[in-house]
Amino acid sequence: MTSRTHAADGAQSLHRAIGLLRLLSARTATGWRLSDLAQEAALEHSTVHRMLGCLLHERLAVRVAGTRRYTLGPLAYELGVAAAPHFAIERLAGPALAQLAAETRDIVFLNVRSGAESVCVARFEGRKALKAYTVEVGTRRPLSLSAGGAAMLIALPRAEQSRIQALNLRAIVRRGEAQQTAVRRMLQRSRRLGYGCNQEDIIPGIAAIGVAIRSAAGEPLASLSLAAAGADLAPPRRSRLLERLNAEARKIGAQLELLRY
Repeated sequence: MTSRTHAADGAQSLHRAIGLLRLLSARTATGWRLSDLAQEAALEHSTVHRMLGCLLHERLAVRVAGTRRYTLGPLAYELGVAAAPHFAIERLAGPALAQLAAETRDIVFLNVRSGAESVCVARFEGRKALKAYTVEVGTRRPLSLSAGGAAMLIALPRAEQSRIQALNLRAIVRRGEAQQTAVRRMLQRSRRLGYGCNQEDIIPGIAAIGVAIRSAAGEPLASLSLAAAGADLAPPRRSRLLERLNAEARKIGAQLELLRY
């Protein structure tokens, strides 16, 4: 076996391990059964078992107490703490977004793009609780599954949009055709309007709007979104809230040069 083959094998193993870490981060509360993790990763059971053993040894993964499920480990947290000073966008935006949530009485989210997914990095609760909306800080979802994710997706070049949308739809295939149809409907509406617009497409009774936060070069790096009861996001209130979100997004975008995005 040549050194080039060894290098290719090593790179493939690294990509697979990173893919497992992404999956583990998507279910930090309940964790994954080994069989489900292998199915989701499209890898052999034995391969995932071997890789999990390495991640456990390195403290990047742990077994959920009292179960046979796996989730992220303490080393993942330690690495995140070390990186936070350079990438913690929520530190720039926190005070203004907390005030926005208090004024609107809705829930305001700050999300960052992670490839074909979005990660919630901050959640600010207004005075109206939406019990059905369970997205918490750290939640990782396909871009196509939220108004904030859709806002980032539609800001990408069209070819990239198509590629990511296809990936996202494959990722949610087990949720059924109704969910996929709802996602397509939300994305079509969002493209037409120019911002993320979820009109109770994903969760009945809950609507959301989202806008992209762009780098100086125009790349969508993050998003702001606001979730409310469906009746509370009807025009013209939606238009007023959209103006507020866009204003905050522009401010945050102008500050991104302080970080390493």
